[in-house]
Amino acid sequence: MPSGVLADRLSRRHLLAVGAVLRAAGFALWICLPSFPAFSVGFVAWSAQGALKSGTLQALVYDELAAAGAESTYDRLLGRSAAAEGAAGLVATALAAPLFAFGGYQVVGWASVAMGLAQVPVALAFPAVPRTGVESEPTGMRAYVATLRAGVAEAVRDPAVRRLTLLTGLLPGLVAFDEYLPLLARAVGVPDPYVPLLMVVPGVAMVVAAMQVAARRWRYVVAPVALAVAAFLVGAGAAATSTLGVVAIGAGIGAFHLARLLLDARLQHAITGPARATVTSLSGVLSEGAALAVFAAFGVGSVWLPMGWLFVADGLLVALCAAYVTVDVVRGRRACGPARVRPDRRRFRRSHHRPYRPYRPRRPRPGERAGGGPRR
Repeated sequence: MPSGVLADRLSRRHLLAVGAVLRAAGFALWICLPSFPAFSVGFVAWSAQGALKSGTLQALVYDELAAAGAESTYDRLLGRSAAAEGAAGLVATALAAPLFAFGGYQVVGWASVAMGLAQVPVALAFPAVPRTGVESEPTGMRAYVATLRAGVAEAVRDPAVRRLTLLTGLLPGLVAFDEYLPLLARAVGVPDPYVPLLMVVPGVAMVVAAMQVAARRWRYVVAPVALAVAAFLVGAGAAATSTLGVVAIGAGIGAFHLARLLLDARLQHAITGPARATVTSLSGVLSEGAALAVFAAFGVGSVWLPMGWLFVADGLLVALCAAYVTVDVVRGRRACGPARVRPDRRRFRRSHHRPYRPYRPRRPRPGERAGGGPRR
């Protein structure tokens, strides 16, 4: 969240570039000084890069589109970038083993450093357009606090922004169970050599979901349906205790990713204040907190419960979120529809019916007789 405030006060392009350098420095530290302290510092640098990117990239892209009058294309661009990110992750996963066989850990590490540094010119290539609703003169701690208050106020007081911030924050944390999917695959009897192949299913499903958003084939009203499908696939797949069940969970992760992209786009359209990056980073804070809670629940719960039961419980939580998104969709449709105003009958009678007045003859003017006309 503090980095989101910085993104609303400083150059977002420079923050993205600094974050890329920090992550590359962390990877280089792992290669040059392979030790526990070095790995700890490297993970801290990687976390700092994620914090600097959270909210910054979304606000930068949306404000640029808004300056060009093309904010309606944000959904399509978000889907394309998510599809490219997922495809790049699959390609990197496929190339990791050949690179490691070719040159060992050193080659894989320096390749990661190079890819991190390649993000710097890409971040600086964004056009420096003026932000929507942001003043350029205030600086210092007062401006920082004012921006933080503006972001928190919009996320709390605006009903639509509050619901979307809560959803986009909690849902990614609930799907942190994907870290335990290999353990579930081993628990249901999948041989170890085939476990990595099953992990390709969620990645492919997420790419397909992002491509659907990029093609604009799905609207926000589909989000609760996608979440319901994801909850069913996760719960049923975990209860099946078979290889096919693990595949179903991977497909459910793809359905969840579809709903998540739709919710993220909806949040950016709903934000109207000057602290766009701050509001977006609030959902990032909630997401990290929810993920830590899921990790703790799986770690403690696995002592007494089977792994499949924990997946079923997580699927039930996703189903509850689907119901909440359904309520949000219904409220949004009612707000966008024409309001039905009951006519005021008293006002209608006063405006369309004149009160009865008895006839009173007009008094004759001087020089005029009573029947009308001049006197003779």
